[in-house]
Amino acid sequence: MLNNFVGKDIINIGDMTPDQFQYLLDLSKMLKAEKMTGVDHARFHNKNVVAHFEWESTRTRCAFETSCHDLGLGFTYLSNSHFGNKETVKDSIRVFSEMYDAIVLRAQREEAYVREVADIATIPVINACCEGDHPTQMLADALTMQELLGNLKGRKLAFVGNCATTAMWYGRLCALLGMDFYAVGPDDERYQLCDSFKENIEDLFNKWAPNNEIVLTSDKEKLKGMDVVTTECWIYQNPDVHDEDLAATGDWTSLEYSYDAWLRHSDIMEPYRVTSDLMEDYVKNPDCLVMHMLPAYHNADMKLMQKFLAEAKNERDRRILTEGICISDECFEKHASEIFREAGNRQPTIKACLAAVLGI
Repeated sequence: MLNNFVGKDIINIGDMTPDQFQYLLDLSKMLKAEKMTGVDHARFHNKNVVAHFEWESTRTRCAFETSCHDLGLGFTYLSNSHFGNKETVKDSIRVFSEMYDAIVLRAQREEAYVREVADIATIPVINACCEGDHPTQMLADALTMQELLGNLKGRKLAFVGNCATTAMWYGRLCALLGMDFYAVGPDDERYQLCDSFKENIEDLFNKWAPNNEIVLTSDKEKLKGMDVVTTECWIYQNPDVHDEDLAATGDWTSLEYSYDAWLRHSDIMEPYRVTSDLMEDYVKNPDCLVMHMLPAYHNADMKLMQKFLAEAKNERDRRILTEGICISDECFEKHASEIFREAGNRQPTIKACLAAVLGI
């Protein structure tokens, strides 16, 4: 397939056709093989990339920075700048368009903002995660699944736990890959996909995977025979449901560090933790992959979980914090090989995005 991404933005995988998505995966495989065999692929000397991140980042920033180095690209990470503070976003983007060849944006807000930036820019914009999608993460997950499972058509992927937002990203991914998609979580609308998210997934399945299934359920029995199980933290919530307790905790930055935002509904979320018991009792497929985009709060060996332990209001929450929130420590370590392969695949897939928009 020809490269259709030259000069284009990469904002949401739902904008792509299955062939375009597979092109990026094939390019990722080529660049990964070159790296592993010591082939120099610094193809983009005299080109430069600027990155502005509003959200904390480990894997995404590291992958973009090392990818730019390997591809011969200059990389600027903005940390202390006028962007949006003493200078309008529009003016900053116009400056970047004069100096750089691509913009990487991680926005702690809705996808519409990333699209507004892309409309202003005269150079490609790559979405490094916003509330609407995380395209480079979805590419890394897809690459990992193809490496470990081969052909994914007809395979089954389940997002387990808090299905309010991140599950949508995986629904789109399944539509592009021809996989059946299951979202399995509590029978509580706060942790279910909102209508617009469901419609988006259904539209993509109707377009690209009409013979595949979409199953949204609270019934864990539906997990039987899954090929892939993934999950995410409990903090996100259905945007169509107003929760006064959640609203009272403050803005999003406050929510990330709020015990109540994380564990206020631990009683209804606990049955949907990804544990070895859940895998054995419900999935019943010893070859099922367990994946996690990370960071994973699978034990309390980090400052945030230690803070929550000190604030714990009951024994259940103490146990969950110690054993793992959305995924248990023992299950995480049992499946560490695929989880950290998934993390490592952030690099070749991000290389592919950069190379594609710059014109490999």
